Amino acid sequence: MTDPVPADNPADNNATTSSSVPAPTGETKEFVPERTHVFAIALMAMVCIIMAGWNPLLLGWTVLIPALWIYWVLRGKTTVGEKGIAIRYAFKGRKTISWDNFEGIGFQGSKAFAETTTGTKHNLPGVTFNSLPGLYDASRGRIPDALSEGKAAADEKVVIVHRDGQQILMDKEEYAQYQAAQDGAASAVPETNEGVPQNGNTYPPRETPPSDGQTQNQRRNGVE
Repeated sequence: MTDPVPADNPADNNATTSSSVPAPTGETKEFVPERTHVFAIALMAMVCIIMAGWNPLLLGWTVLIPALWIYWVLRGKTTVGEKGIAIRYAFKGRKTISWDNFEGIGFQGSKAFAETTTGTKHNLPGVTFNSLPGLYDASRGRIPDALSEGKAAADEKVVIVHRDGQQILMDKEEYAQYQAAQDGAASAVPETNEGVPQNGNTYPPRETPPSDGQTQNQRRNGVE
């Protein structure tokens, strides 16, 4: 579980917003559970219906599982706007958190929660880690957008891949220093006119004097 990210002052965010991250607009946004869950629910419903057909008295209740699940998908919602965070749950009452009572947002597994100044945590239906840009915009910067800031920082860096597959992430200034060091090391290697090295060997090529027919006959007879 991650610790809740403390809320920021919207005035400070407007003054210090990076050019790579758009300024928040404060437009109200609604976050709902993924509708793709409906396909999984439909598959589960078919399985439950088949199971209930075998023994309706014992397994008939299983058809309630996909029904409750789809109700949760269609009912749960989190609304973020100028007044704060409004939460609509599927199986319990609504909850509203004003910005004055808002402490921060955190994540536990795939679930998100909002923490109040009193330490109470409230689950946020439909909110995931990928919702941070939308939360940042709707809350007018009160909820930090660590996701976009991390992507912007990564876009400004250069990836160096070595021959052994090792990767190093550098910013532009570090890359310039690295490139200068590589160029300096390459210019420090003395050049040689003794032939192109082969297989990493820098020995000069060996010359073999030509041999005529008489020399070949002497070699066959063992005479130098």
